[in-house]
Amino acid sequence: MTERRTALLRVRALLAGALVLGLGSSVTLASWTDTEYAAGSFGASSFQTESNVTKPYDASGPWSSNEQSPGTLVFEAASMSPGAVVYAPFAIRTKPGSVAGEVVLGAPSVSSSGTGESDLGAALRYRVVRAATCGASSFTGAPAFVVGSDGAKPFTAGQAAGVVNPLAAASAALPGEPTQFCFEVTLPEGASNALQGQTATATWQFTATSSS
Repeated sequence: MTERRTALLRVRALLAGALVLGLGSSVTLASWTDTEYAAGSFGASSFQTESNVTKPYDASGPWSSNEQSPGTLVFEAASMSPGAVVYAPFAIRTKPGSVAGEVVLGAPSVSSSGTGESDLGAALRYRVVRAATCGASSFTGAPAFVVGSDGAKPFTAGQAAGVVNPLAAASAALPGEPTQFCFEVTLPEGASNALQGQTATATWQFTATSSS
């Protein structure tokens, strides 16, 4: 009886050991895993402009992207005399799908047929305003001056500090509302006789920057 009980106790001890060993091995099992992912898609906005030099201004255009060769402002200034004043409109807008922005008018690059007293480009003076129409009346009252609020400037001057020329955003299908400018160019009274028969060409650059 004693031997049988002793054997039974040994079996129980072995089973207890097995349970302990089994419990201990379960701690080393790998944890369950699962994963989640998040993805984002990105795209760049579009900012493009086009311009219109029709005179008188025609909202229907033609509108062109004059990035490589300039649009020709229509001044009707082939035979200016001292005191002559000529005007030309320019309009710029964003293309369909474009975000809003602003545009800055720089000083023109100028080429003249003469030098010194016969340099017509150096003798000419100009002013620019933002206006829906373009003529002498555009510079009366309280115009939105871009160049020359305190008097006509030489062609070495660009847009005045602090001036902001906004460009409206376009829709997906339609261009933005145009921003219109009016240029006034004068050959001052008392211009040198050496300027007779001389020519000059001024090319202005409008630099547009997106707002977003």
